[in-house]
Amino acid sequence: MSSPPTRVALITGTSRGIGTALAAAFAADGCAVVGCGRSARPDVEVAGMDYRRCDVSDPAAIRNLVAGTVALHGRLDVLVNNAAVEIEGTVEETTVEQWDEVLSVNVRAPALLAAAAIPHMRAAGGGVILNIASVDGTWAEPRLPAYCASKGALLALTRAMAIDHGADNIRCISICPGYVRTEMLEQFFASQPDPDAARAHGIAMHPLGRLAEPSDIADLAVFLAGDRATYLTGHSYVADGGLTAGHL
Repeated sequence: MSSPPTRVALITGTSRGIGTALAAAFAADGCAVVGCGRSARPDVEVAGMDYRRCDVSDPAAIRNLVAGTVALHGRLDVLVNNAAVEIEGTVEETTVEQWDEVLSVNVRAPALLAAAAIPHMRAAGGGVILNIASVDGTWAEPRLPAYCASKGALLALTRAMAIDHGADNIRCISICPGYVRTEMLEQFFASQPDPDAARAHGIAMHPLGRLAEPSDIADLAVFLAGDRATYLTGHSYVADGGLTAGHL
């Protein structure tokens, strides 16, 4: 009896942080993983990941990325939209160019990646699209209107795609992380007047008393994309250590 084909996962934004953890987790789960980022090489090498340089704000690059993944592995089963841009500033301070950058990466790219991936998933009998959103899509933090708006839009996009493509056995799900211990978060703490106090306050906001590790998000993603979650679609799953439990 022949063994079932290896699942293929395409994951964007895998050069660091959550993306690196996602790539490692899906590879450990037995998937062939294609990752991508804007840099020529990832900051952290992941065993089993085929890394491609790709600017997901470029529609042509998106088409080439999906086509290249299918050409390499013959199929595409899981798409994880993780690449994102965060720009600080009120609506008065955010420029048109900054709005375009945030929305092109955080909203348009996941839509275009899904559009390119769905025909291949349909041909394979189904697939999973995971959108890495944020708790900022359901509540708001100061000086992040563009980021909050983009993540709220990503949640709406997830619901819409789930309705449109459920008949093809394509599940669409979003994950909403809270504060995750990444280089980006550490840079935020370091930019504050008292970095140690800012970090302590950030941790204290969480009922579990700690920040998320990238692996916390990656483990949830692998579960949601797997065979034990085949009835889950169209919804967002919050992984924030209880951060927003008292606010929503």
